[in-house]
Amino acid sequence: MTQASTLIVGIGNRYRGDDAFGCMVADDLGPRVPKGVKCIEHDGEPAGLMECWQGAANVILIDAVSSGAEAGQIFHFDLARQAMPEEFNLYSTHAFGVPQAVELARALGKLPPDIRFIGVEGKSFGAGEELSPALSKQKGIVVTEILNSLQSQEKSHA
Repeated sequence: MTQASTLIVGIGNRYRGDDAFGCMVADDLGPRVPKGVKCIEHDGEPAGLMECWQGAANVILIDAVSSGAEAGQIFHFDLARQAMPEEFNLYSTHAFGVPQAVELARALGKLPPDIRFIGVEGKSFGAGEELSPALSKQKGIVVTEILNSLQSQEKSHA
């Protein structure tokens, strides 16, 4: 359970190439986020994922996806208002993962009031610790986008 009002969850596996994307974004964000924002890394296991966001008002999930799109394409979903499209359920990098955790939490009434997903289309999910060039390029863009979003939230609550 988190005590932060905003929780950023970098989802993935550091030893499966592009699957490390979410973890690396969370690493970059950690020392740069405002007070009240917590960044964590998670493997995407649904029960643990649902437990980690309990108590957070705002959640941002970041993960590499495999939907068949061009590598590096960035996807945004407002999961409080919509389910992830079917192609993300069928081609997740996790057999049972983020889409299923979100829908189970929705059914149980345990979905945070504001939960967003940022996914970036991966290319290489084999063994290794390096991101593909397409995801390396997008990492800084996603970090900047999240920091700008947090700054806007902070100003609107001031």
